[in-house]
This record gives sequence, C-alpha cells and structure tokens, in this order.
Amino acid sequence: MQKLLIVCLLVLAVAIPTVMCSPKKPDVSVKDLLTYNKWRNTHQRVYLNEHEQLFRQLIFFENLAKVNQHNQNGNATYTIGLNKFSDFTHEEFKHIILNKKLGTRGQRLLQDTDGEDNSNTNDNNNQNNTNSTIAASIDWRNVNNVLNPVKDQGQCGSCWTFGAAGVMESFNAITNGVLKSFSEQQLVDCVHQAGFNSDGCNGGFQSDGVEYAIKFGIVTEDQYPYTAVGGDCQITDPTSDGFYPKSYKKLQQTADDLKSGLNFSPVTVSVDASNWSSYESGIFDNCGETTEQQLNHAVIAVGYDTDGNWIIRNSWSTSWGEDGYMRLAAGNTCGVLLDTLIVTA
Repeated sequence: MQKLLIVCLLVLAVAIPTVMCSPKKPDVSVKDLLTYNKWRNTHQRVYLNEHEQLFRQLIFFENLAKVNQHNQNGNATYTIGLNKFSDFTHEEFKHIILNKKLGTRGQRLLQDTDGEDNSNTNDNNNQNNTNSTIAASIDWRNVNNVLNPVKDQGQCGSCWTFGAAGVMESFNAITNGVLKSFSEQQLVDCVHQAGFNSDGCNGGFQSDGVEYAIKFGIVTEDQYPYTAVGGDCQITDPTSDGFYPKSYKKLQQTADDLKSGLNFSPVTVSVDASNWSSYESGIFDNCGETTEQQLNHAVIAVGYDTDGNWIIRNSWSTSWGEDGYMRLAAGNTCGVLLDTLIVTA
C-alpha cells in the first residue's frame, strides 16, 4: 500500500505540476516538528528522496496550521485533525481518493431532455416509500450482526464498490440472518469487464456493482481478497456459491425518503466529499449547496439522530473521523439526498 501511494504521488507530480510547487514555507515550531515526527512514525511514511520528504513535510505543516486555525473557532460544529491524508494537497486528495465518475451521471441527467436517468434498467428504480414507519432516530451500529467493521479502500477510487458491497452485506444479514463480508475486489476487477460503465479504481457507480451481483453473484472477501489495485477478473461466469440480490431501488431526493429507507436497512449514498479529508468529530456542515455534478464519493448512511443529522459510514479506515464514521448535518448536506440506493430483495 505504501509503494502504491508513492507511485500515485509520482504520477501527480507530472500530472499536476502546479500543485507540486504550491506549498509555502510556514512558520514551524519545535512542537510542530515533534507533531510531524510522531505523525510520520504512526503512518509509516517512507519517501523516495529528500526532495519528496521536504515537499510532503511542507504540505503537512500547511495542513497542521489549518487544523489549528479551524479548531480554535468556537462556533464550528465539528473538529478536524491529522490523519493519513495530512501530507496530501487538496488536489491530490480529490484526484487519488475520490470518485471521478459519480458526477458524470449528474451531467448526463442535465443533458437528458426528459430529465430521467435512463442508464438504469432495473424495474424497481425510483420507487417511493420503502417503509411507511419512520422512527425518531435509528442507528444500525446498535443492531448486532448488520454491519461489518469499517473497511479501507486505500489509494484506489473504489468507494463505489464499498457502497455496493456494504448495502448487499447488510441486506443479506437482515434478511437471512448471516453477516458476510462481500468482495469489493471482485467488483473492482469484474464490473467493467462485464460491460458496465464503472471502472475499478478509476471510479464507478454503486448501481453497477449491485446490477453486476444480480447477474453474476458476489463472493466473499475471503474468496476474493481486496488489493486496492485493479486486475483481471477471476470470475468470468456466474458463480455457484455467491450472493445474488434480486432487486434494488433508488429513493426519492427527500430526507423523509432516506429516513424511510434507513428504517428498512442501511442505504448507500453519494456525496461531495471534497472537504472531508481532515474530518475528526462532530456534525459536519462544510459543503455549501451541492449539485449532482459535484458528487464524488460513495458512502453508506447507517442512521440519523433525533435532530435529523445523518450517520455516515466511510471506507477510509477507523483512523478517520469518529472511528470511521461521520455525523453529517441534516438535510441535503454534501448532496446526501441526491443519489441513494437500497437493496430490496
């Protein structure tokens, strides 16, 4: 994984030369240096040469200054902190980690004269209420054997596979009483080769992952382990021992519809996560008005509190956020209501 990070950053050094020259030399204290050394040891950062080390160190100090400045704001509803992205520039984070394809679906919707997304042929698409009863709050983390431990997509834009696999895992657990960990790597390797638009680490759509599983089945992570890089598909025919969902649907773009879906099972949602890299705790509200063209990350909504704030499960490991989770402000914050999907059978 560390080697892959270095390769990705080298590619960006060529692809985004202005970014590579951007860090300004900040005022650095002894405390800052100690913080950097501790962070580097924790995350086991090894750089190619002294130039790369200095460049990453400057980025780290810039990000550290932003952390300190933000957390001194007594009016902020959330805190930010240091994590595995703290030596990334903002552009690198978006280029390496986020999903470059999700927003293209919104662009196609703008260009479609009737306003319908015809790319999905599932008969259950865009149905209304999943569950007519809406609880005041719900948190699937408090229900045994519905959610697997938080996973880590690594330096691969495969969030869509974690969104798809995650909702299939939870649906299977709720319906059949068995919690399995399904293979994101199978979706990374096989979905594009099966003729779908999604393209492994280059980004994709949760609906493609579920539709693929409907046709070919999805095996467990033990059978097809995650590597965080794309490869040749190891399953070319429908598998005899995989899980086969039968149908899914997309929810309407309202808070009540998402809450209704969450009363049935966890829901995979698309968001604009451009400002999420340093999130540590609290209720995140730093997105502005989000359109479908700005969606760039797939996550799983696992509940909401009595104030309507969403509980979001990410795929950036437990070292990010609140043990891998985020509390997202109520309403359509970060576009959370714009692209939602739930497995129904």
